[in-house]
Amino acid sequence: MNLFSLASSMTSVINPLTPALLRRMTGTELAADYSTRPLYEDVPVMIDVQPAPGNILQLIGDIAQQGESRTIYLKGSAHTLSRPLQTGGDSVLFEGSEWLVTKILEQWGTNTWCRLIVTRQTQQTAN
Repeated sequence: MNLFSLASSMTSVINPLTPALLRRMTGTELAADYSTRPLYEDVPVMIDVQPAPGNILQLIGDIAQQGESRTIYLKGSAHTLSRPLQTGGDSVLFEGSEWLVTKILEQWGTNTWCRLIVTRQTQQTAN
């Protein structure tokens, strides 16, 4: 049963899904001067964007942080920075900005769905 599709078909009447790009970090590239550059894979996704409620931000300890956060539901999976798992640095491009995945609230399998807290990083620039 695809719960994400079932739920989004009901909620998209009042909050339509937003097209976005999941920028999934795939590793790093080592330059001749030993500096590193992150490598990304861009995956088109549809997301449900909602405000990040104060009680969730308080629960994760981010209530006093400067910045703008959103809660998003995403079909698929994303990763926060995890040095032991060597994953992370994923971001989502929407609303003209890049949003860093800062907290995974729920994740249900690799290709099912997840609920994330994302924090605005920079305004998106045209390439």
